[in-house]
Amino acid sequence: MSDDDGSPRILLVHESAKDRAARDKLAEAKRGLTAKVHDVRALLSSSDGKVSDDNTRNTLHGDIDRVATLDSKSLPDYEDGVNALQRDMDAVRHSIDQKVADQKEAERKEAERKEAERKEVERNNAEHQHDGQTNSGTPAPDQNPPQPPAQDQNVFYASCAAVRAAGKAPIRVGEPGYDHRLDRDGDGVGCE
Repeated sequence: MSDDDGSPRILLVHESAKDRAARDKLAEAKRGLTAKVHDVRALLSSSDGKVSDDNTRNTLHGDIDRVATLDSKSLPDYEDGVNALQRDMDAVRHSIDQKVADQKEAERKEAERKEAERKEVERNNAEHQHDGQTNSGTPAPDQNPPQPPAQDQNVFYASCAAVRAAGKAPIRVGEPGYDHRLDRDGDGVGCE
């Protein structure tokens, strides 16, 4: 545009206070969204392996990609983006808390299991000690295996022929006259 004399005309456009306020709000919303995206990325990297449900992290990741590239002239678009990221962050934090609670519950159950196991061992030990006594509280009879009766020292066989002649063949361990010399194979039965 030029004046009648050919010199360029300078048009001054005055921005209204209302337009300036709207532009400032939009710029503030963009900065707020950028800050929220930064916080969300930090949470996303710090929550790896710490959530009970990985879908919360996947949703957060998808919303970061969608919101970080937002280029709009509409203030509600930025507000909606911040709100969506905040919901996602809350879900991830809840999932982190849930995993911690689940781990504590698992530890509590494991401690209870070990305590029950320890009590079972104590009860079994007490029962075994109790089994060693009769109901009257007196000790039970000796649990040692019975010993073979003592050999009659007055009976002696010089050989298996003598055992056979006495009508005692075969002669077994514990019977009068048994001697290991008469038991060649050591099975407890002599003069077979």
